[in-house]
Amino acid sequence: MYTLDEALWPLVIVQRGDTTTDPEMESLLQSLSKLIKRREPYVLVIDFSRSRPLTHSQRMMLADHQTQHADLARDYCKGFFVVINSATARLARAVTSFIRPSTDQHEVVSSLDEALERSAVRFEQAGVHMGAFIARAHARRLKAGVAPSSASARHD
Repeated sequence: MYTLDEALWPLVIVQRGDTTTDPEMESLLQSLSKLIKRREPYVLVIDFSRSRPLTHSQRMMLADHQTQHADLARDYCKGFFVVINSATARLARAVTSFIRPSTDQHEVVSSLDEALERSAVRFEQAGVHMGAFIARAHARRLKAGVAPSSASARHD
């Protein structure tokens, strides 16, 4: 299961639960395609901190999606952060990325807080100052324990 939250646009946060089925993965990729096709600058954060790794078939679906959308994503995705809080999982991802480089140019970070701060910096670099404001405000809300918005799409 995953939750895709666009309520903070142009900041988009995807949070994965324990596992994701292939149909859920297909749905997520369709949602990501729609984001890219908006042709507006955005930053994507995918939080894997509470999930198991993707299956081989899901990694292949993701790789195909990245290849199909690489040009538009380069133009509009101003930052792509993947939150992985396990050192072992980060190492495995680094090895995999070295063997088969990804076309999406994501950065692996260890916490959602780090992803939000880096998102703010990317927004500033892209001249999207409202995005930077939104990312930092969301980080402050999370630190204060305020519940996230309810305008997210849950797919399970």
